[in-house]
Amino acid sequence: MELYSSAKEYLEQGFSVIPVALIKLTDDKSRKPALVKWQEYQQRLPTLEELKEWFIKADFPALKSGKNKLGLAIITGKISGNLFVIDFDGKEVLGEFLAELHEIDEELYKKFLNTWVVETGKGFHYYFRVKDLESLDPNLFSNRGGIREGIDIRAEGGYVVAPPSIHPSGKQYIFKHKPEKIAELTSEEYLTLLQTLEKDKEEELEDETLTIEESKVLEIINLLKPIYKPGNRNNIILFLSGWLKKAGIDYNSARKIIEVLAEKDEEKDQRLYVLDRTYGLKGNPPSEDELKGKTGLQEIAEKQLGEEKSLELIRRLEEILGKASPFRDSVFSLIDFQRKLYYIANPKKGIIARAVEDQKNGGIVYRELIAECCPVKVTVYEDPLGGVRKFEIKFEGLLNRVIGPTDLDAIVLRLQAEGVVKHKRLIQDALSSIVTAFIRNGKAEIRRELEKPGFYYIDNQIKAIKWDFQEFSREDLINSLTLLSELRGEWYNHLVERFTTIIKWGLIAPFSYAIKQKRGTYGIHFPWLLLHGSANTGKSTLGKIIRAIWNLKPDEKGGSHIDTVPRFGKVVSESTFPILVNEVADVLSKENLREIIKSAIESPFARGRYVQGVYTEEPALNPMIFTTNKTYPADDALLRRFIGILFSISDRISEVKAEEFDKTVLPKLYDLRFLGYFVYQRIQENPDLLNMDWRELSTLLLRNAFEFAGLEVPEWIEEIHKGETLEDITEIINEEIRSRLLENINQLYSKHISKVEVEVNGETLYTSSPKLEYRLLALLGEGYIPWAFKKNDQIVITNSVLKVLNGLAVDSLKSLADRFGWDYSSVRIGSTKFVKGIKVSISDFVSFLEGKEESDDSKNESEYQEWDLSEVLDQ
Repeated sequence: MELYSSAKEYLEQGFSVIPVALIKLTDDKSRKPALVKWQEYQQRLPTLEELKEWFIKADFPALKSGKNKLGLAIITGKISGNLFVIDFDGKEVLGEFLAELHEIDEELYKKFLNTWVVETGKGFHYYFRVKDLESLDPNLFSNRGGIREGIDIRAEGGYVVAPPSIHPSGKQYIFKHKPEKIAELTSEEYLTLLQTLEKDKEEELEDETLTIEESKVLEIINLLKPIYKPGNRNNIILFLSGWLKKAGIDYNSARKIIEVLAEKDEEKDQRLYVLDRTYGLKGNPPSEDELKGKTGLQEIAEKQLGEEKSLELIRRLEEILGKASPFRDSVFSLIDFQRKLYYIANPKKGIIARAVEDQKNGGIVYRELIAECCPVKVTVYEDPLGGVRKFEIKFEGLLNRVIGPTDLDAIVLRLQAEGVVKHKRLIQDALSSIVTAFIRNGKAEIRRELEKPGFYYIDNQIKAIKWDFQEFSREDLINSLTLLSELRGEWYNHLVERFTTIIKWGLIAPFSYAIKQKRGTYGIHFPWLLLHGSANTGKSTLGKIIRAIWNLKPDEKGGSHIDTVPRFGKVVSESTFPILVNEVADVLSKENLREIIKSAIESPFARGRYVQGVYTEEPALNPMIFTTNKTYPADDALLRRFIGILFSISDRISEVKAEEFDKTVLPKLYDLRFLGYFVYQRIQENPDLLNMDWRELSTLLLRNAFEFAGLEVPEWIEEIHKGETLEDITEIINEEIRSRLLENINQLYSKHISKVEVEVNGETLYTSSPKLEYRLLALLGEGYIPWAFKKNDQIVITNSVLKVLNGLAVDSLKSLADRFGWDYSSVRIGSTKFVKGIKVSISDFVSFLEGKEESDDSKNESEYQEWDLSEVLDQ
């Protein structure tokens, strides 16, 4: 009630409030995702009824586990009276800023002392409003994350968690200062505030180039003079100019170095022209072709000074300029300040080594050879979704190969497998240090892009990654829809709405992650599929059909591919396209996997983990199609996150029909890809379609496709299978078990007995069609039922019954007993032997086989008295 009361009070004060989940992660991190489509409340205030629904009933899936807490947040921006909030990470950051502001604008500083201040989990929120917002550029009144280190601004497009919410750390959000009104800023004061906060960044931008001190200029000249000799002078100037430019050295400093170095050079003007070309002042800068095949200063120095002195020259230049050579010179990484130890990547020798600076004689001396290959090109892939960096490294030496993109651990393992690692203990640290040196020195190429195939919602657009859209004609789409109708009408007509639902699911499945991104809330926005029940019913083929719609190769995995949390995390983060996973009964029986599956379905992330000491979250990109022939787990929470589609014995496909399908339909299955292209095109043109319920959206897209193709829209596109409840599934499976056992008993009776001896009114009679109880007793009496025997007035069912029930959702004798409430215990056979078995009274077992709820002895007796024996008496 406290959250509701506060939310109501905020609403009365003109704030738009929403519910959020307060989620504690490891390493003191936390997340606060909205529990509703909060963008709607940027346009309107919530109602009191909505507040009651959110903060009193609080029936949100993300809170069901009890681990996450409910909190309330205030939406910043125009909807809340032109509200913006400054988020300070801690007291130190806040203190530094207030001291700076006091010097710049004392009036603005006073407003910071007289406004709402909230103490958060680790810092402070300062609340402000802007009076004359209409005079501001709208782009200026927006979220500004990291406007300064430790400081964020939440304005239009954001929200902040508010008191009395409990931070995931356990600390409550509280007001440290709450005057009657929030301080108001004029647009001029707001701009002053922004300029003050952004001052550090502006200074960085103004200082794009560096001026070298006079002493450093002389040091560079002294290093290069011993090698500045005829035959090498032009290349030295070329390599030095390129290095200076790459290091951000200003032109005047660079010119001073070249002028002094070439002071007595008869071609001094030519040397200065090379510098001017490099800095883009004259002609064209040296092209890649012009530099191709050239190494760098190190090779020139090595010929004149020897290897140790040349390495020292390169190291000193790198130290002075703060950047490694952009050419094929060695790259250094200092690892011990006191002992002057370095890791070196030497492309000329094609090695990675550890070396030490010879402080007596000068030069760099090798100590250990670590690997007989050398990184010459490093590409770093930054994941916009928050994943761990991946690296692609080109090696030269004894191994000439590009490895990656992958993590450094995998690259090290590959080097070891290739037999080029000479020092196993050092290779991990050495490669990591050298890659860091590449990054620090600007030699690495940084790519901030998605590498996982699929569809993503980025910058209000749907973007396809590593999936090619193809233009298609109306005739192409007609072929797709004709084949789809053929599949529905001829090959899967026994599944009716189940087939239609699976196809509809497949049309939206690749966009499931984009739906999570767009809606930005926890919830079951797009369920997964669980196809369960009898074998040989075409479940796996349905997965192939869905993949064909998106022009993808079949991707079937077994349950063993996801039977641990790390394996599941790997598979679920491979792409946004649906994946078929067969035989998942063992997976669903593990509680830890059930929990991570639930999380993957309703949130953008499957799990968090540490990689090389860095906490990262693994995205839950793809929806999965699970199949199983075994028992469905009795977990209602899991069932709600799936569309469970049951396949019964009657759905089985004959071998003849299956062979005909493989022969006539499979070869043209990829004609369905044009339907996928159509769906992608429509959603790409209008991403807001993803706000619709997936069932409604898929129906709309199918209708649009048939209309675009000029075909009559079939009625079946409206079909939908809601999925079975746990009770429905249990009832169907129970009936299949009963039917299978009854069928087996009748077959055994027909095979072994045909007629049974019964006594009526003192006479011994024979009949070929007695009541079920007598058929059962006759079989038990002769020992003709291999999976059961009679003991007193009970039937004992043994483990052999599982052979009869093969293919049904029964995985053990105990599960069979639990299903029907029968006694599962040890049973004596003979004088000494004990076995585990099911014990049930014969009358109850007969009632079960007859489909009755419970036995009724009096009714059985009445039925026996009325039994028609005319055929027997006439014999």
